[in-house]
Amino acid sequence: MNWKFWKKPKQNRERILALDLLRGAFLIEIICAHIGWRPSLITFISGGDGLFASAAEGFFTISGLLVGYLYGPRILKDRKKTFQKIWKRAWLLYCLATFFTLFYTAWAVSEPNSAAYHTIYTREPWRFLVDTFTLRYAFGWAEFLNRYALFMIVAPFVVWLVAKGRAWIVAIISLLIWFFLRNTDRFLPFSAWQLVFMFGIILGYYLPNIEEWFRSLPQRTQRSIFVSVCGVAAATYVFSMLLFVIAPLVLPASSPILAFHDQLVPIFEKNHLAPARVAVGIVWFAALYMAFRRYEKPISKYTRGVLEVFGRQSLFVYSFHAFMLFILDLYFVPPAGHTITSNTLITLIVIIIIYNAAYYRGHVTKIGKRLLSNRSTTQVP
Repeated sequence: MNWKFWKKPKQNRERILALDLLRGAFLIEIICAHIGWRPSLITFISGGDGLFASAAEGFFTISGLLVGYLYGPRILKDRKKTFQKIWKRAWLLYCLATFFTLFYTAWAVSEPNSAAYHTIYTREPWRFLVDTFTLRYAFGWAEFLNRYALFMIVAPFVVWLVAKGRAWIVAIISLLIWFFLRNTDRFLPFSAWQLVFMFGIILGYYLPNIEEWFRSLPQRTQRSIFVSVCGVAAATYVFSMLLFVIAPLVLPASSPILAFHDQLVPIFEKNHLAPARVAVGIVWFAALYMAFRRYEKPISKYTRGVLEVFGRQSLFVYSFHAFMLFILDLYFVPPAGHTITSNTLITLIVIIIIYNAAYYRGHVTKIGKRLLSNRSTTQVP
């Protein structure tokens, strides 16, 4: 097989439906994990935010992957324009991150009897402003925007290095930052979470090569890899679901199983992206991507475009979900007698509202672009 993995990937790239579907699935899981009405029936499918790894890591991986996949070829053709385009996106993310923190804080202060009021920033006002505008503080459910904005600021340099064949430099620097600084409060959460984003960029740039390599393997080898990776992912997923989600709900506090659970929690710590969590996350992401890539058309068909809408409108969906959940947390605190049924109903209602907002926003945007296009073509020069 005369084929080199590190050869220069093809420059003309088409949209990969599986990435939109997978990002949409991650977003739905993130929304369900953030909703205060838990546990719901969906929790026993998705695991909420309590498994060995979560959709959050997958979301950041896909975000970086798309940056590498889309901008890698472009940065070699027009570096200045590509830098500007990525930084324009970073500026939008920065504005959204700071606006949401200021807006939600002001709203919470105006409601001193709400639960949200007691979680606002309690230090000096000047520290609040400094930490907000330096992206070190976020309030509400939009904290991902802070990380995403900072990563996008440095993304053009990373993409340029990867496209110039210097991915190893990015990989080494990212690993060193994660290894030495992921437990340092001054640099968190950026020092830990940059790992999945930066390696996502590398993965995205070389994704055509990786897929070409996989297709070049004999069919039997392809099936063996697919079954093995998905099998390991499924086994670890079921184990983590039983131990981290179901066991705490059904077993007494004195159970030895829960003692074992407590010993494993630090090993899969999320904020600092513990090594075991990263390892499991790699397996789960690989399994999900292969499954979604292989069955992307049936998945799209049977989800009736829901995942695709969430995936393609990801920034709007994430921002709108933060707004909805802030209102929910502020005015609709779960009552003492809330049940799994009521939790599931509230969760589904929130998802339906967000979906419809994203769906009709997409249609309005398309109509607007079409009208602007028709207007420009009918103007007399």
